[in-house]
Amino acid sequence: MPKEADFKAEAEATYRSAPQDYDVFLARKVDAARASMHAGAGYSNEEVEAQFAARRAIATN
Repeated sequence: MPKEADFKAEAEATYRSAPQDYDVFLARKVDAARASMHAGAGYSNEEVEAQFAARRAIATN
């Protein structure tokens, strides 16, 4: 039984830290995306909408 208890304890610790890890991960992704947009490397909403409208038109024909 000690192995099972160790496994459960490790799993619970991982589960508890996962939301915090995800928050850090997400914050880094958002910061990188914002920096990319400020550097002019991103697409405007209008450009994205136009690209996907063209894709939808091709897919429905």
